[in-house]
Amino acid sequence: MVSHSVGPQNESDGAPDFVSLFQAVALPLHAWAVVRLVSTIRKLVDPEDLVQEICCRAYERFSTFEPSRGSFRAWVFGIAYNVLKETMTRGSRPGDRANYPARSSAPGISAVPDETTSVLRRVARDEAFAQFLARVLELDEEDRRMVLYRGLEGMTFPEIAALTGASLSAVEKRWQRLSSRLSTFRPPSDLLNS
Repeated sequence: MVSHSVGPQNESDGAPDFVSLFQAVALPLHAWAVVRLVSTIRKLVDPEDLVQEICCRAYERFSTFEPSRGSFRAWVFGIAYNVLKETMTRGSRPGDRANYPARSSAPGISAVPDETTSVLRRVARDEAFAQFLARVLELDEEDRRMVLYRGLEGMTFPEIAALTGASLSAVEKRWQRLSSRLSTFRPPSDLLNS
């Protein structure tokens, strides 16, 4: 098992550091939160709050990240799914509306390195990014799911086909058409998987 200490690492030891890894996924993670939080839930849960909670949990659990088992992006999205599921479950119980998003036992955003929180603030306030997301939200539900699964989460075509029940060729063709359309929305260069 590869072990990483929490927080920034010494660049010379070759170990990945949380800040640089998280900075690379902050944009897709924020987009994921915006697209995932359907309008009824978005009234109760702010995407920025959800992303902050995901960041806190990832930071707290960084010592469990093993690069040999998968990418940091996939690992963070695994955490993101769990936080979203907990948040949705809490919101479905009477009297829990004030607890959005679900709070972990993590030390909180104050424990996360300042460089990470400044990236989160920058992403949330980027106007071009916001315009791109507004266009994505106008897509039909199937296309939004493809943006989530392939573009943001980085799922493979076989994984998407198994998840959706569509044929592999249908998934590949849909993504090809959608990618072409998304390029006209001018997404930030590091946002979507190809």
